[in-house]
Amino acid sequence: MRHARSGGTPEEHLVSRAEEAVRARAGESGPCSCEELMDHLFEFLDAELDESEEARLRRHAAECPHCTEAADAEVHIRELVKRSCAEVAPSSLRMRVRSQLTVLKVSRVRAD
Repeated sequence: MRHARSGGTPEEHLVSRAEEAVRARAGESGPCSCEELMDHLFEFLDAELDESEEARLRRHAAECPHCTEAADAEVHIRELVKRSCAEVAPSSLRMRVRSQLTVLKVSRVRAD
C-alpha cells in the first residue's frame, strides 16, 4: 500500500522517484528519508525488501523518532489484530455454520 506524499509538485515527485530508481539500479544506497520509509513501511515490516534496502530503512528508523514511532505503532496494531483473531469459535457454533453451508450448497445445486 502506497501512502500519499505531502508537499512538492507532481513533477518533483516523479523526479524524486526516478532518482531513487536510478540510485537503486546503480547499487547506490543513499540516506533514507522519512517519506521513503513511510512509502515502504509495510514491505519493511514484512521483510519483503532486499537486504540493502532493509538495512537503509532500518538505519533510518533507528535514528528517527517519528519513523520509530510509526513502525512501533504498526507492529502494535498487528499484534492486537493477531491476538483478537486467535479465539476459536465454540464447537456448537461451528457445527451450525457447517450445517447451514451444507443446506445452502444443496439448495444452490437443486436450483441449477
